Amino acid sequence: MQAGQSHQLGQLYERHKKGLFAYFFRCSRDRSQSEDLVQEVFIKVIKYKQQFKGTGAFNYWLYKIARHTWLDTINKNDPMRRSVEIDNEKLEGSFTGHSVYMMTQDDKKEKLKKALEMISPEKKDAIILSRYHGFDYKTIAEMSDCTENAIKSRVMRGILEIKNLVNSN
Repeated sequence: MQAGQSHQLGQLYERHKKGLFAYFFRCSRDRSQSEDLVQEVFIKVIKYKQQFKGTGAFNYWLYKIARHTWLDTINKNDPMRRSVEIDNEKLEGSFTGHSVYMMTQDDKKEKLKKALEMISPEKKDAIILSRYHGFDYKTIAEMSDCTENAIKSRVMRGILEIKNLVNSN
């Protein structure tokens, strides 16, 4: 695509649209907005295609664009908005031995959703990218322009905050 073969964009789109949609849907819980954001990412891919140096995986570069697109959207619409949904199955291993296991599945899922909505966007983003999309902390750090330790801290603190919120209600 960088060499001007624009038909390659269709292949890239088909290969990555489902993963990007899932990322945005977990962030926004809005199907229409998620579809729009996927389109916006690919517009940015076209616009900034020369910035991809080919030194890392295209997938990482794409998700870095996606992450910045999502953060721009949150900041543009409502900087205080906290609306990320994560299925409790992906976080379940982090809650072993806590009162969340004494609840019904529906109660548990609802409490986790509400707790997740209350943590900072940076922590939610780190949790989504690591737990759902399988990115390692180093890659998330590169996407976020911060250190690997900062990402580890965000994930750990986010999970601790969620635990505390779930156990306090």
